Amino acid sequence: MHETPGLEGCTGALGEGLSYANGIAFAAMVRNLDYRVYCMLGDGELQEGQCWEGIRTAAANCLSNVTAIVD
Repeated sequence: MHETPGLEGCTGALGEGLSYANGIAFAAMVRNLDYRVYCMLGDGELQEGQCWEGIRTAAANCLSNVTAIVD
């Protein structure tokens, strides 16, 4: 991640990537920063509970600046 511009974190395949992205998106919203956060997810990750918690958190906090992309 240190050699790829714009890549903020490599979180693995256990579903915590969306929670990480939500944190960045929430911080941007609180600070009134105008940028989007993208999170790449594998289809197997959607079976993890933390991934679904991240989806519900994004919806509950109206995080319109985070986008989850499922591969």
